[in-house]
Amino acid sequence: MMKIVAWVIQALLWGVLCLAPLLLLLALGAALCLGLLAQAYWGWVMAGAGAMGLLLGAWLAERVRHGHGLVSFYGKLMSNRELDGRGA
Repeated sequence: MMKIVAWVIQALLWGVLCLAPLLLLLALGAALCLGLLAQAYWGWVMAGAGAMGLLLGAWLAERVRHGHGLVSFYGKLMSNRELDGRGA
């Protein structure tokens, strides 16, 4: 049972790691469309931003997988001084 829970948690962490760049680029694409472009290009810009976000997410996941490992990567993120409240 614990192996199933560990697998689910690890799958969720990998998903979050891959989706973060995707959501960031989709938000930037939406802001670009609302601010600068006409509504006719909305679909193309969002599709391009989504494709670039997926590629960036896959690259980030592979870099983490080959470099630190998932648990070590999140451990380094969460032991940040600003997040722990130990310093500014």
